[in-house]
Amino acid sequence: MSNIEVQIKPSGVSKRNLVDCLYAVVSSIEGILTKLDADAGVPEGGGSGTPEYLSLCFTAIFNGSITNSRNETVMNALSGKEDTFFTISPTGIDNRAIVNCFYQIFVMMETMTEKLDADTLTLSTYEANAYTAYYLWRVYDEYGNSVGADTTHTITPMGVNSGWLPDILYAFVKSIHVLTDQLDDDGTVTDTNYEALWDTANILMQVEDSKGNVAGNALTKFDP
Repeated sequence: MSNIEVQIKPSGVSKRNLVDCLYAVVSSIEGILTKLDADAGVPEGGGSGTPEYLSLCFTAIFNGSITNSRNETVMNALSGKEDTFFTISPTGIDNRAIVNCFYQIFVMMETMTEKLDADTLTLSTYEANAYTAYYLWRVYDEYGNSVGADTTHTITPMGVNSGWLPDILYAFVKSIHVLTDQLDDDGTVTDTNYEALWDTANILMQVEDSKGNVAGNALTKFDP
């Protein structure tokens, strides 16, 4: 039986669903980058170049550990930045971890889409379609670095406006769908199952934003 209930919506975000959503987004980013490195049709991935999507867009940026409610973990640690390493799990999450994670997702998606546009793929609209169109906040990390262009919707290490959470999480999930769908349609890319593997099979929840838009995938099994 399909679960028709949207897990994250403007009326509220539970801690469990927040953690599961962040895990899904970050693990999908890691999976997409790993797949690009192995894809024979991607010149700077598994094609004629040196595979470096994962190293530049995940390993050099993500600095934390996220464990979801199914006890699955995505993790990476940056040397010399132990002080900003964060841990997120269903039993523990705080504003600092959330903001650090948001900042790093912004940077990973911007870096990846810019690199895809610079690569010699058929399409060159990855940043515009999968990043610029959805990442509509400015986020600051603990060092004062910022990412994003909007100066009216600002997220700092002090915390994030809870009313923005559904919209931000919607943007993350929707951008994964747009990115993987475009990769599948790109004539240069060899594989055509980016969406199947790293959207449909990995984003196992739905998010509704403040305008009523829904992104993600309905649960297909009972998952209490």
